[in-house]
Amino acid sequence: MPKVSVVVPCYKVEQYLPQMIDSLLGQTLRDLEIILVDDGSPDRSGAICEEYAAKDSRIRVIHKPNGGVGAARNDGLDAATGQWIIFCDSDDYLEPEALDKLLRKGEEADADVVFGDVTLVFENKQEPAVFYKDEFVTDDRQLIDRLIEADFYKYYCYNPPEKGVAFGYGGPWNKLVRRSLLTENDIRFDLRVKGIFDDLIYTAYIFAAAKRVAYVHVPVYGYRQLESSITHTYKSNLLEINTAIFESWQDFMARYGSDGRFLKPYYANVLRRLKASLGLYFFNKKNEKSFRAQRAELKALMASEPYRTALQELDSDKLRYKYDYLLWKAARKGSAWSVWAVYTLFRLKG
Repeated sequence: MPKVSVVVPCYKVEQYLPQMIDSLLGQTLRDLEIILVDDGSPDRSGAICEEYAAKDSRIRVIHKPNGGVGAARNDGLDAATGQWIIFCDSDDYLEPEALDKLLRKGEEADADVVFGDVTLVFENKQEPAVFYKDEFVTDDRQLIDRLIEADFYKYYCYNPPEKGVAFGYGGPWNKLVRRSLLTENDIRFDLRVKGIFDDLIYTAYIFAAAKRVAYVHVPVYGYRQLESSITHTYKSNLLEINTAIFESWQDFMARYGSDGRFLKPYYANVLRRLKASLGLYFFNKKNEKSFRAQRAELKALMASEPYRTALQELDSDKLRYKYDYLLWKAARKGSAWSVWAVYTLFRLKG
């Protein structure tokens, strides 16, 4: 049984996939298995996986019809045999000592989940994403719940670094998890949400099930910022996906937060999804509905649940950007015109 299983879903990433695989083969931790899941990719990604598998016996390749990133991760989880598991995206990379350092800390602390920092990789620069001001090992349930709050909405981070909260509190790619935690608690990626926010929901469940969590100030993962990713493209069914996301969060809260402890972060998350909908669905040039029809649909949406309650009850002190605050004020009134005006103003500002 290898120490660590690394699961990598692969879809239309032939340009970046070799860097990810090379970063795994170059890990200072040698006792690992690499599970590459070819999710019916139409490019050479599947062939690249096979070429690497022919060179290193630690690589296993799964070929499957396209089913989305969540399904690919679940298939990789089913195939994994390692004591620990981590899910990486195929267009990113792991730092050379990432698994070694995460594993060492996890075993030393007897933690169920251990995570580190991330480097955001842009076309012409890189930026560190530090998640918390101080390293910690904790079995304090209240503190772990604070981690879940930040996963729901990053501005609930209880101990932010000096430069402010980071991107990706819910990302699975910087979190090494005991595989037994996943199997014993039946934690999987939710297929209802079509690959959007399934990672945040997964992270909420692993923190909720964990008895002890460790965090280290070590950059372990390089996260590439791509405009073509699933979170940056028009989706005609985005409102249905949002509904599935809310249902998934509500399922989580029914299991772990029935006392209402996560409601405020959840409401902020609802606003976040409304904000994303403006550019990815409403007011998008690919949306074939008339502007009038879009406004009417937006107005009806804001009057429906969970938007209506979230807009009334969220903690506005957590809205750190002027855009978010003004959008909340406009949406709270239920005015599609005002929401459009705020969106347009800040879109033109860039």
